[in-house]
Amino acid sequence: MPTKVLIAIQARSGSTRLPRKAFELIGERRMLDHVVDACREAARYLMSRPTPNAPEVSVALLVPTADPIAKEFARGVGVVEGPEQDVLSRYYAALERYSPDFVVRITGDCPLIPDFLIAKHITTAIKGRYDYVSNVDEETRTAIDGHDCEVMSSRMLGWLHGAAETAPDREHVTLMARREPPDWARMGCVLNYHDQSHVKLSVDTADDLARVRDEYSRRDLKLFKAERKFGRQAVHRL
Repeated sequence: MPTKVLIAIQARSGSTRLPRKAFELIGERRMLDHVVDACREAARYLMSRPTPNAPEVSVALLVPTADPIAKEFARGVGVVEGPEQDVLSRYYAALERYSPDFVVRITGDCPLIPDFLIAKHITTAIKGRYDYVSNVDEETRTAIDGHDCEVMSSRMLGWLHGAAETAPDREHVTLMARREPPDWARMGCVLNYHDQSHVKLSVDTADDLARVRDEYSRRDLKLFKAERKFGRQAVHRL
């Protein structure tokens, strides 16, 4: 049977520093649309590979109960509702509903996360049989802030749900996995070739949103120029 993977995007409209940031436009799409599209593209790529062991990948939004995000952004993806602050409970509810072998944690404030990066983490977790693998380890991180990706085995997520007791551990979901993993856990990390951890492309404030919009506009302009110069079929994205 194929390995089952759930890409779970946590999001809410009640952010204190930038309320309703998921609805803010970046280019012609809303911020959370960019995240959902990247996850769906990663799932499509992984399932379309002509290999006998291609995984079965689903995508779901994990939102607070009755949050308007549930209706606004559920385009071809599932929705799991739960407590606003106890985000770990939302992930565990998703685990119970979808019964995946691995759960990918993506946050809705990372609109420029590349689909290939998500796919890389998933294939790394499956091939290495990791219980936890990510690019967010506090001591060794080289990834851009805004390219955050974590993959947990179902066993790790179940352990976290049972072991995490403090509010920070339950709100931030995976702190315990990195701080004090169980003895049985197979742990791994994904590093960039260059340290880009000083670059911030996640969105927490209005200043962050302006920075990301500027980055997106510059990238879009160069894509337009490349397609005009080489032709759309000759332009390839990493």
